[in-house]
Amino acid sequence: MFKRFTIDWKMAIGFGGLLLLIVAVGLIGIVQIQNLSRAVDILGNSYVPAQSAIFEMKSSNAKYAMGIRSYMFWQGAKFLDAAALGEKLNFVRSTSEKFDKELERYSALAAAQEQKTWVNTIRTNEAELRQIGDKVASSVKQIDASTPENRKKIEAAINRQLMDFENKVFRVDAYLDDPLVTFNLREIQAQLKDARLGKERSISFLSWSLLIGLLLGGQTALLIYRRNKREKEHREFIYRKMISIEEEERNNLSLQVHDQMGQDLSALKIYLGLVSKDLPAELTDGREKIDKAKKILDTLMEKTHNISEMLRPPELEDLGLIESIAALVLQHRELTGCSCNYLRPDAKLRLSPEYSLVLYRVAQEALTNSAKYSGAKNVEVTLEQKDEDVYLCVSDDGAGFDYEQYLKRPLRRKEDKIKLGLQGVRERIELLGGKLTVGSRPGKGTRLEVELPIA
Repeated sequence: MFKRFTIDWKMAIGFGGLLLLIVAVGLIGIVQIQNLSRAVDILGNSYVPAQSAIFEMKSSNAKYAMGIRSYMFWQGAKFLDAAALGEKLNFVRSTSEKFDKELERYSALAAAQEQKTWVNTIRTNEAELRQIGDKVASSVKQIDASTPENRKKIEAAINRQLMDFENKVFRVDAYLDDPLVTFNLREIQAQLKDARLGKERSISFLSWSLLIGLLLGGQTALLIYRRNKREKEHREFIYRKMISIEEEERNNLSLQVHDQMGQDLSALKIYLGLVSKDLPAELTDGREKIDKAKKILDTLMEKTHNISEMLRPPELEDLGLIESIAALVLQHRELTGCSCNYLRPDAKLRLSPEYSLVLYRVAQEALTNSAKYSGAKNVEVTLEQKDEDVYLCVSDDGAGFDYEQYLKRPLRRKEDKIKLGLQGVRERIELLGGKLTVGSRPGKGTRLEVELPIA
């Protein structure tokens, strides 16, 4: 026979939704991290280096113009030697080379077609600027060797060249500012804006995911709670039904033992009495045998009565749990002769019949085991209410035993039946949501504690 497999679809949907949400959050988180990393890479590898190249080109262009102007001034100074003038020319050449280097770096970073067009335009204007600068430097050298008439012409030409030079310098600087710097800064702002929007989307998504996750988690937890509650109620119902059936069978058996067997034994005793009367007076042996048989019948009748009471404790319904346990304590004291102390609660316990019966059976099982196996001289039974729980404790100073070892061993000997009894008691208590604790060590006595929530 195969057990039918059933699915709780509400719970499955709840767990499935949570799983999908976790996967979606993880995937979107990975995508957002990749987007942010890509934006950082673009800024770090393209736009920021491009902006740095533009600033370096502007600086080089300014230094080149300053170098040409300084060369004109120092060329006219009579106290400077050729070495100083050569150093100025070297400075002009180095700035030109640095400008070319930074322009090539920007060209390598340029991705848009318009950026490449701007690079060509700047390269053309920079070449024209250097041509003018070279002409200015060459014209300045000619002034000292020229006649007064030619000198005026050369100075006029230099002035025109300087005007063209300054216009070209300004044009190159302006082109570096706009469109190069403007385009680059606009792209940086666009990347930062995209990163900011991505961050806001991520925060919004995570917030909604958290809210939905809390809702799904709460719904799933509620479903689990309701399911566990239904299972607990169903388990308790089955247990009560089982206890009810068991006690009904015990009652029926008790009635059978008490009514039928007891009546038959009583009838047999009466019949033996009649037989004894009919015997002749000289048959003393026969009378003695009949008297012994009547004594055996008395013992059987007493045992029958005890069995009937064990199967069906009538005092539990008539007297209640507290007095019923008191009767068990008194019976234990009479059977064993040991000191048995009973600490009872001050007020009446409000327990359902099932709970009262379970606690009665626990006390009965504990006292029976103590009488059979422990050889204790002192026994103490405590029954009290602690807040919302009822507490029962049976302890003795007897031989004790290794309870954990008994639970691990299979049933092989008659004395191992204690395992079955205590295990049955534990199952009854746990089915009602209670707790059973057995503390025992060889030679240290036994302590059995039960905590059961009040129903």
